[in-house]
Formats: sequence, C-alpha cells, structure tokens
Amino acid sequence: MNSSPSVSLFVSSLKRCLEKPDFLRHFYDRFMGSSDEVRAKFANTNFTTQVKVLEQSLFVLAVAAEGQEGSLARAELPRLAKRHSRSELDVRPELYDLWLDCLVEAARESDPEFTGEVERAWRETLSVGIAQMRMGY
Repeated sequence: MNSSPSVSLFVSSLKRCLEKPDFLRHFYDRFMGSSDEVRAKFANTNFTTQVKVLEQSLFVLAVAAEGQEGSLARAELPRLAKRHSRSELDVRPELYDLWLDCLVEAARESDPEFTGEVERAWRETLSVGIAQMRMGY
C-alpha cells in the first residue's frame, strides 16, 4: 500500500492539473501520438466522455492506492481491469508504461509545482491500479 503522504501529494497535483481545462486532452494527444496501436484504440472515441471517465478513474485509483485489500476502493479495481482486459478493450500490459509516462509528462507541463517528489507520487499512486490492470489482462 502507498503512503498517505504520497497519495495526498498526487491528489494535490492532480487537482492543480485539472484546473487547466486542456490537461487531460493534452494527455490524450500525447498518448495517441506515442503509438499507432494506441491511436487505433481511440479511433472512434468520444473524447468529451473519455476525459470525464479518466478524471474519475484517476481519483478512484488514488483512493484505491490508500485502501486496504478488500476495501470498497480496492473492489473497484477488478471492474476497471476487466474493462481493459483482453476480452473487452484489449489494452496490452505494455501500454500502461506509455500511458503512465504520457500522463506524468502532461502533469509536468500542467502543474506549476511539479517536482521529482511529485512525479514519484504520481508513479507510486497509480502503480497499484496499473498492477491490477496488468494482472487482469
């Protein structure tokens, strides 16, 4: 489980990023530009909806990172993993490294208080959810 200070640092940074209206759209532009495979996954995506879903999911991942095994927050991770699994969206485990790198870069550009410590908080906090996604593939 990640430490509460790390998750708190992540949430504070995320909130600063979300104050920039184009933060998540900028992330998606970066992410889709990172790979032909990623671009193809989003070919028919409604980005108005997708941006809202990602915003909510990032907060779910933060709560899950703090939650104990068996908590309600952790219980949401298998549903997210199933949605991204081979049988549904077919997001290969390797794509999560690209996803995280693109998200961290977008945060670095959007958060005026971004530091190495903030980057570690992003990576540590999201690692719980990413591990679940990879296992659920």
